[in-house]
Amino acid sequence: MLPGTAGLKVAMHPTTSNATATSRNRAGLERATHDIRPSWSPVRNEDFSTHRRFSDTLAGVNARRQAMDCCPACRASVRRRKRSSTPRAWLVLFTLVVATLPIAALNDGGATTASAAPAPAPTPQPQGPPAPPPPPPPIEARIQWRESVAHGTANVGWLERGVILPERGPGFYTYNPHTQSPPNQDGRRHGTAALVRQLIALGKWWEQTYPDAPRIGIGDLSNDGGGSLDLHASHENGLDVDIRLPRGDGQEGQSNPANYDRRQTQAVVDFVVARGAEYVFYGPNLDIRGPGGIVMVWPNHDDHLHVRFPDPDGRGN
Repeated sequence: MLPGTAGLKVAMHPTTSNATATSRNRAGLERATHDIRPSWSPVRNEDFSTHRRFSDTLAGVNARRQAMDCCPACRASVRRRKRSSTPRAWLVLFTLVVATLPIAALNDGGATTASAAPAPAPTPQPQGPPAPPPPPPPIEARIQWRESVAHGTANVGWLERGVILPERGPGFYTYNPHTQSPPNQDGRRHGTAALVRQLIALGKWWEQTYPDAPRIGIGDLSNDGGGSLDLHASHENGLDVDIRLPRGDGQEGQSNPANYDRRQTQAVVDFVVARGAEYVFYGPNLDIRGPGGIVMVWPNHDDHLHVRFPDPDGRGN
């Protein structure tokens, strides 16, 4: 029995139709439960507490069914409770989803967790041609310079603190007279500092004057310490040097009267004479011109020029 319905009796006469009985019962229930309508209904507010006590007693499915069958106010109350729980559930679900999102995704404007994967490696850009190697240091920087002294004469003498000419340099290379191939041995490339500077100047001049021609070949200077040097009657004190004849076929190698370039050979003779050469000896089968007493024919010199520079200090020591 519903609260507040004590003493309510609905008599159903046998002769009364079922529709009439149902209508009377509904009317009786509405009069009995008018005091449990919600606060927005026109009924009195103090009667709503009775309805709340009734609603609190409803439990489970049977209680909901009883409320739905009670009256329109009860049905509305049950429906409002059901609808009001839905936004709360969505709010809780939304809060959980937001809490599980990584901070980086929130900062990226809602990006998914897939954005946390490592970025792909950048596509390598096409490389241009490799940079050319740096130029070598000046040849002068590769030489151990010393205060050298030429003692005695070119035929009977010795060399003190000689300087070694590098195997190769701008416009020149060295060759071994025994094999006629480059480079010459270290022990045969010693000379005074003045002689080595003259040969470096010759190579640079040649490279600038004949950039498309083969390099000048430099043969023997003197031994380490000077003295006797095989294949030579001189070359003892660091003032003599052999220079290979430039070839007319544009090749570097052994030369002779048949393949030498007369014009370029004459240019070499003119250069060393202008630089102060004391003697220039050449073979009898070569056509060379020069100042008398300096440029002279000498036997066994058809394949090279023999150049001698004066003693730097002029004393002969």
